[in-house]
Amino acid sequence: MKKVQLSIIAMAGCLALFSCDSNDDDNNGNGNLADDLTGTYELSRLNAPSAQDYDNDGDSNADLVLEGSCYNASWITFRQDGTYEEHLSTTTTADGGVTLDCDMAVSSGTYVQNGNTVTTTRTSGEGSASTTFTFNAESHTLVATNNNGNYTAWNEATSLFVNLTGNLQMTFTKYTEDEDDNGNGQEDEDNVNSTAFAEVVGNFDLTSFLVANVQNLDNDADNSANLVTESNCYGSSNITINGDGTYSREWSESLVGSLGTSLSCDTHTQAGIWTRQGDRIILRRVSGDASVNNEFMLDTENNTLSQSNNQQYPTYNSATSVYAMLTGAVNIVYSKDN
Repeated sequence: MKKVQLSIIAMAGCLALFSCDSNDDDNNGNGNLADDLTGTYELSRLNAPSAQDYDNDGDSNADLVLEGSCYNASWITFRQDGTYEEHLSTTTTADGGVTLDCDMAVSSGTYVQNGNTVTTTRTSGEGSASTTFTFNAESHTLVATNNNGNYTAWNEATSLFVNLTGNLQMTFTKYTEDEDDNGNGQEDEDNVNSTAFAEVVGNFDLTSFLVANVQNLDNDADNSANLVTESNCYGSSNITINGDGTYSREWSESLVGSLGTSLSCDTHTQAGIWTRQGDRIILRRVSGDASVNNEFMLDTENNTLSQSNNQQYPTYNSATSVYAMLTGAVNIVYSKDN
């Protein structure tokens, strides 16, 4: 069993991953794209050669941003005066490979932009002397590739984490024009993705817990496949998405009580951090119950978060007057408050 100890000190960041050869170009002007380039970018993807499962949830991913909380708050800022500052936090082995920890550092220096190529040169701090990015002004992204980058992996044979070297690609996505943001401005008014951000932030209440067959948990004249209408237990469930990148979640579920003669209500709470990738909203638990990661699909037209999975739910047998638990497909929908 993996023992993962991912420190949430990732909010500091570092530049220890990427080492690129210096690109000395006689044309060292910043060109006509500098106005599009300046601002602050967050690390949105970090693709490794193989999928990892740092959070031990059974779901592996080659995008390490989804697997290690260390990476979540990493950022880089480009200023109009030709300087940059970068914070990037990385997952590293600790305790002889028994656990994982965060390795962090800060660097700053100068940059040169030639068309869609941006080259940084470090003058202070830790990390590589030079890194070359490919800039896309339309998608507001910066991409850098390192053929000899460091990352961690789980060794099944030794049951330890190890440090590996391989081809790594990182993508930074711009979220604010503010060059003095210092990675803290997801709630800024000048957020490039302010519309996308506003679509997620808010409180979502559970409105549907849909199972395959209709149930009559309250033993009245109405049957429904939506258990929210069949049991008062589900009604208090909600997810609150905060503008500072955190979330809180509370949900209740009906369980069979003693000898199947009644139902009980089991309540869970959790809190953590969230990210958005397209219509995917990923919740990463820092504290509380249930799995480390939860993924929901965002419907911006209907302002809902939905999730489909196989899980247990109660049923009532009117012939025997006994409750029982079934396992099957469940579709869960949270609707955003107006």
